[in-house]
Amino acid sequence: MAEKGKYNTKQQTIILRCLKQNKEMFCTVDQFMESFHIEGVHIGRTTVYRALERLHKEGIVLKIPSVEGAPAQYRFIEEDKRKNYGKLVCLKCGRAIPLQCGCIDNFFGHILEEHKFELDQGHTILYGYCEECRTNTF
Repeated sequence: MAEKGKYNTKQQTIILRCLKQNKEMFCTVDQFMESFHIEGVHIGRTTVYRALERLHKEGIVLKIPSVEGAPAQYRFIEEDKRKNYGKLVCLKCGRAIPLQCGCIDNFFGHILEEHKFELDQGHTILYGYCEECRTNTF
């Protein structure tokens, strides 16, 4: 029996398959819709948005929110990288690097002590550029 509140539909299975096929890159909803169109699969845009948001909340999908008019982007996260720690995400290549080091613990402690705000490490994402993209770009 499925966990309470979780269910799988044929459309959600197709969306998850598409995410896994494109796991090395971030995709917009428009890109998913184009992929489904090419495959002859009919899934409503609202269904795609809802499924991606649900998968994001479950920690299966990494989401780069909409910034400066650009659409939100989504990427599948491999199971071994879904641990309850933050991530560094390269805005150019989409690489997601687990954020686990003593310095981040100090940062979280600082935020809690000085600002009286507790960060959720499992939902912390810092965006920037990985070493390879910085070397090739700058």
